[in-house]
Amino acid sequence: MAGTLNACIAGFTILCFVLGLLISQPEIPLHVNVMFPKLSGESAYSLMALMGANIMSHNFYVHSSIVQVQRAHVHTLGALFHDHFFSILFTFTGVFLVNYVLLSSAAAESSHNVIHTFHDAVELMNEIFTSSMAPLVLLAVLLFSSHIIALTSVIASHVVTEHFFGANLSLVVHHVLLKLISMIPAIYFAKVAGSEGVYQLIILCPVIQAFTLPSSVIPVFRIASSSWIMGNYRVSLRVEILAFLAFCLTLFINIIFAAEILFGDSAWTNSLKGNTETPVLIPHTVLILMSCASIAFALFLAVTPLKSSSREAETQELCVHSQREAPEEIQRVLRPLDVCHPRGIKITCYG
Repeated sequence: MAGTLNACIAGFTILCFVLGLLISQPEIPLHVNVMFPKLSGESAYSLMALMGANIMSHNFYVHSSIVQVQRAHVHTLGALFHDHFFSILFTFTGVFLVNYVLLSSAAAESSHNVIHTFHDAVELMNEIFTSSMAPLVLLAVLLFSSHIIALTSVIASHVVTEHFFGANLSLVVHHVLLKLISMIPAIYFAKVAGSEGVYQLIILCPVIQAFTLPSSVIPVFRIASSSWIMGNYRVSLRVEILAFLAFCLTLFINIIFAAEILFGDSAWTNSLKGNTETPVLIPHTVLILMSCASIAFALFLAVTPLKSSSREAETQELCVHSQREAPEEIQRVLRPLDVCHPRGIKITCYG
């Protein structure tokens, strides 16, 4: 029931977005430099914000958990592949297209305007769209998208706390905790800098989200490429290469961001350092420590093997060692036994 409700809400949101474009018909030129921005120190902050806003790390674990719950309805490997492919494709591609159209529309109209707050962006949207219905459609998209994000966040926190920390809390507790955690920084930022502080918090949250992407991709990649865990559902070599390249790209963007914070002299680094009139809400040192810690943690996970890999090696070594120590006359009597792993892998021992 919940899955059907979420699917209907997501479909209605996409329908509102498409109808909003058809009603307003904004003039959106195709900017290649906007769609594929150049990676530099000046654009590192924008790239981190866009990456964190479009790709949320907890969605990987939420999707895997939902597929595991519904695995009884999946009978073939092809059906499971199509389920993963279309879910991820439509989720991330849809989010990217919505953000791209809005950013391109703003860039086409704001070449001589400076946008400081979210209210300025809304006023700019009123100038871009030619129909009075477009703001209502935009409001519906924001309302339902925030509802979907809240649901996925609650499910993700439940999955992470249960399987990573062993704490089985109710969904209501997760919902209340997420609201409290989000309210505390929002109240602090609003009290210190007013509406400007809330705007900075909206931009800073995706940047912090982007910090967690490299370290969040590694466990999914290591498990998906492990024959001991996945068995017949292990990803192919081509998918492994693509996943590794995606990890390297996210890690490289984080490294560029950290280097720009430490040694850069761009406009956004000066703003974070307090060299401008913009109030500093998070100390520059805290951002440096968070960025360096995320990179170090990602590299630590990259070189740390899975426990299942060490167990697999120990099991195979134990089987070989016991087989060598057994006398020849006993080995003639003993029959080979196939020890089956829960994921479907067989290990032949003698006993």
